[in-house]
Amino acid sequence: METPGTGPSPLNVEEPAGAQAAAVEPGRRRRWRRILAASLVLLVIVLGAMDRLAAHLAASQMVSQIQKSQQLPNKPAASVGGYPFLTQVVMGDYKDIGLRIRRVAVSDVCVDDINVHVKGVHLPLSKLIGNDVKTLPVDQVVGSVRLTYADLNAYLANQPGDVRLNAASDGMRISAPVDVPLVGQVKVFGDVRATVENNQLTLAPTALGVDGLGAVRIPTSTVRALTVAIPLSSLPLDLEVTSAAVTPSGIEVTAEADDLSLDTTQTPTTRLRGC
Repeated sequence: METPGTGPSPLNVEEPAGAQAAAVEPGRRRRWRRILAASLVLLVIVLGAMDRLAAHLAASQMVSQIQKSQQLPNKPAASVGGYPFLTQVVMGDYKDIGLRIRRVAVSDVCVDDINVHVKGVHLPLSKLIGNDVKTLPVDQVVGSVRLTYADLNAYLANQPGDVRLNAASDGMRISAPVDVPLVGQVKVFGDVRATVENNQLTLAPTALGVDGLGAVRIPTSTVRALTVAIPLSSLPLDLEVTSAAVTPSGIEVTAEADDLSLDTTQTPTTRLRGC
């Protein structure tokens, strides 16, 4: 008999095992997705760090070899291009190594900055690890060579003619004392054009005038005497100058070289020095 005021006792009904498993499964999948995503992020970070480390070590080694082959007085600053770099190290083919060579004397001219990209460097990993590099094949080198007015005038001070170069609002200006018939020695001034031909930089006056007299006829021989050749045939990495442009700070020359085989076992015929 039931006690008054109470109903029948509730029945304990067990949930089927399959239903419980179905409820737990989505949570497990979400947890594994999070673990997998975190692992992938960690892997990318580790590979990125390894890539940069490989880039640093390989670039440092190659810069040392280039410094040795070119007998550079100072170790160039380096940067690396192309990503991922780790595959370049493994394959032994490097797309782009940036080099910056500062303050070296080329012949008798102090070059302020040589900024180039060394493209297509071929260096097997075994030789890199074993420090057994005798030659360094390079497909191409392209870049620029910067000459300042101060360094150009320092070179010209040791040349005949007492020529001076200065920046002007519309380019480069030249000044020099010359002898003018019926006038005597006067100081001439004029514009200068920078040209490159046969791997030589030439600075030639395009118009000349005289302080206090304005434009007067200047003998052709005087114009020729004020034309200056800047020796740049001994640039490192066999660079040959191809064009030149006047800048507010001096002259920027483009230069390039193709199909090089840099020998690290022989001293170059022309050793560069610092300046």
